[in-house]
This record gives sequence, C-alpha cells and structure tokens, in this order.
Amino acid sequence: MSDTDLAAIAARLDASPDYHVLRRFDPPRRYAGPAAAGESVRTALSLDVETTGMNPRADAVIQLSIVPFTYAPESGRIFEAGDARTWFEDPGRPIPPEIVALTGISDADVAGQRIDDAAVAEALASASLVIAHNADFDRPFTERRLPAFRDKPWACSIRDVRWRQAGFSSSSLEFLLMKRCACFYGAHRADQDARAVVHLLATPFADGALPMRHLLDSARRGTVRVWAEGSPIETKDLLKARRYRWNPGGDGRPKAWYLDLPAEDRDAELAWLAANVYGGRRPDLRMDVLDARQRYSDRA
Repeated sequence: MSDTDLAAIAARLDASPDYHVLRRFDPPRRYAGPAAAGESVRTALSLDVETTGMNPRADAVIQLSIVPFTYAPESGRIFEAGDARTWFEDPGRPIPPEIVALTGISDADVAGQRIDDAAVAEALASASLVIAHNADFDRPFTERRLPAFRDKPWACSIRDVRWRQAGFSSSSLEFLLMKRCACFYGAHRADQDARAVVHLLATPFADGALPMRHLLDSARRGTVRVWAEGSPIETKDLLKARRYRWNPGGDGRPKAWYLDLPAEDRDAELAWLAANVYGGRRPDLRMDVLDARQRYSDRA
C-alpha cells in the first residue's frame, strides 16, 4: 500500500470522532520565520542525557545529545532546529540491565566511546539557554561531567511550562507529544528526546500561546529553594511525592529535603508544609533565591 493510500486512510479515520491517528515523529527543521525586521534571534540548546542510574553523585552519563535551535526571546517563536549532536560514553562499568531495557543502550554501544568535550563546548558557546525535559535530573549529571554547563542559564520544559493548568494530566514527554502533536516516537534515546522537546515547545496551545513563551517567562522569574529542615522522618514519603529532593549535607548546605518553586508559590508551599509536615506550625525555614544560572542545579 502506497504512502498516498495510507495518508487517505489516516485522514478518513481522523475525520471520525471514534479514532485518533498518531503519526511517527518526523522532526521538521524549520518552524517559523524568517525573523521580522528588528526581531532578536538567539540560540538555545535542547539537551538530553541517558545515564546508568538516578544518582548524579554515583552514576554516569552514557549518552548525551544536544539540538541547537533559534528562537525569538520576546515572542518565543522557534525558527529553525539544527542537527542533533549525539555522543556515547563508556562509564567504565557494566550498564545495569534495567537501563539497557529502558534505553536500548548496551555495553557494546558505549565501549571505548567518550563525549567530545571540545565539540560540546563549541556548541555551548553560542547558546543563551539550555533546556531539558526534567532539568532537575539532566543538569546535575551534565554539569558534573561537563563543567562548562554550570555557568549557563537553564530552563525545564516540564517545570517551566504549566502543562496541568493547560489541561494535561501528565507532563511526560511521550504523553505530551502524543496529546499535543499527535506523534509517537521511540523515547529514551537522547537524540529523539532532545528533538521532541523542540517540537513540543514550538507547537502552539489551542489558544495560540506558545509553550516556548511560557518557558521563557518562567525562566525570567525568580525561583525560591525551600529547605524543609527538621522535617520528621515519617514525612519523607510525603516530601518525595511532592518532588522534594534530599541533600545529605557535607557540602555547606543543610542536611534536609529541599524544593525549588516559583517565588509566587512560596506562601502556598509554606502553608502545605505547616499542615502536612510540621503539625500545624508554620515553620521559619531557610529559603534561597535562585536565578536561571542556578536553578535545577544541586550545587546551588
């Protein structure tokens, strides 16, 4: 059956309220443009890593992919996406079986391989922003392996776009690409994930608003890191479920659970902590103000 025949069948199914057709993700190179006269154009990097585990202090990067793309900082319009640059890296130990099953990356894929530090630094030099889907995870791994990332502003295409307020029940990349863009792809390979982030940010919401504009607005606002010092041990599961992360101390920062959140959400979070963690008492907690150069880093 020809592609034309398949497209006609898909169109007929799409026209029915009983079917919803997903198409294989085929990332375009151009989304909008050219830029208008006088419109600023900057470059961002969409980044994704695959790793041997979840702990950036103990686990290692096994794949890094970056996709440069140009955008307008005022409107959030994305103009053009470049080619994905992808590297494997040998962690020096066997990849756990569950990671092989998740990513499809085997010991044979990474044997003797190493990320090209100079090529990454060259790409990073022209970028004004680094974006990851779950930067809380990607940034600590990336900046430990490649310290040049420490001085760049970062944004998160999960946390800096309020997907749930827009009516989406999940912020996973596969789910959002399916619901927003009617696409499917083989996730958990860094190059595909990095390309999917660009596509998702360039696809307007139903009201015409661009996710990239939401992300940029959020990245420019202040972030507060709340330290839940002295929280009772029995509340740790509650804190983990609310996306608090544990800092074991010994690095000049508190030995405590912490959470980064928009500055405007601080009072609501303190009220939640009082009701659920501190027995009704409103705590006097340490709060650090972060900007995009510190946000999502576990060094801040």
